Order: sequence, then C-alpha cells, then structure tokens
Amino acid sequence: MTGIDLTVPVVIAFRLPEDPRCSRDALAAAALQLPPDRVEHHLGDLPRLAPEGRTKKLPLPIDEVVRTIDGNGSWVMLPGLGALSEYQPLMRRVGAPLQLALRAAGELPVASDLIAFLAAPHASVPIHYDVNHHLLVQVEGTKTVGIGYFDDEDVRQRQIERGLYEYRLNADREPDRVDRFVVGPGHALVIPAFAFHWVEGGDDSSIALTYVVGTETTIQLADAYRVSARAHS
Repeated sequence: MTGIDLTVPVVIAFRLPEDPRCSRDALAAAALQLPPDRVEHHLGDLPRLAPEGRTKKLPLPIDEVVRTIDGNGSWVMLPGLGALSEYQPLMRRVGAPLQLALRAAGELPVASDLIAFLAAPHASVPIHYDVNHHLLVQVEGTKTVGIGYFDDEDVRQRQIERGLYEYRLNADREPDRVDRFVVGPGHALVIPAFAFHWVEGGDDSSIALTYVVGTETTIQLADAYRVSARAHS
C-alpha cells in the first residue's frame, strides 16, 4: 500500500478475518453506545442526485434497524466506533495499511475513526464527498462505488462548497466522468479526500468498515473551501 497515489481511487486486496464485532447483533449493541445525533439511518431507495439531502427513515430504534437490515430497505452509518474500546484494536487493524501509505506520502495523520456501514440489498447512497481519506473494507455482500470527476475546476469547487455550508448539501449535478469499482469480501477501496462518490448495493445485504483519516493537508484544504463557501453564500 505504501506505493499508492492517495489522489487516485484504487481497489486493493484486503481480507478481514471473520470477527464477531462485525455481526449485526454486535453492531446493534455498539449503535446504542454512540451519540444519537451522529448515527444515521435512511430508507435506501434514493436517487443518485439528492441535492438537498432529504430522506425518509423507519420509525424504529437504531439497534432494531441494524438487526433487521436484511429486509428493511435501509442503510445505516455508525460513525464513532473508534471511540469504543472494544473496536479500537479493529480500527488499528483496518487502518494500518492506509496509515503506512499516508506516512510514505509525507502526509501527517491527525485524526481517525472507524465507521460501520450496513445496507439492505440494492440500497443506494447519493453523490457526495468526504473531507478525509477513506479505506472502505467490504466485510459482507457486494456494492458498486462510483467515483466521479468534474472537468471544470470552478464547477468542482462549487460542488465542494455546497458540502461545507452550515446545512450540508449534496452534489446537484452529475460528474463529467465516472469510474466504477465493484467491491466484495476480500476487497478494500481507497477513496481519496474530496472525491465525489456514490454507492449502489448488490443483491445481498452489505456490511462494510471504513477507516477514516484526516491529515494536516485535508484539514487545511477543508478550511480553505469553507472560507470560499462563506464568501459565495
């Protein structure tokens, strides 16, 4: 992994041994330990473009949504697992290759987290981006991740600024070019910071762990984009 260009998405071989902490029951229990305002769950029949980010969700407790993910049509995101002591060894294991690649590239990691993402069959996530680097490790099921590029730098900057308003907005137009990556167990996908991407679930329910890391560079870039967003809002 140390030779990977962190500006380019790539699928790598990464098989995570079976781990009880990745089960539905374990993740449901973990969800109850996380701050309620951080966990997310939505019905997954979302369009690729959802500029305002409006979604619907089931009127169920988060742990029940996790346990019934196979048939409830939703997707669930559980950030903050890295703060739970039982998940810290798993976070280090998942994140070690990306940490090595970042250091080899001269990037100084300053903050990290482990996120679990569970999704019902065919659940989708609209086009968006994240300000940190991601290593998405597929544990169960398959998904297709599209990563898009805007040819006009001014258009790209506007789309990034939308995501840094006080109320975060998703992309409101399709990228000009797209790469698609199919990931399943034994695969991991490197998603560079600020890369526009979306997810289309496969025929089976999906469980993935994502190691998220911010560096001095990504923090500085996000700050610069926020300043520009305020000037243009």
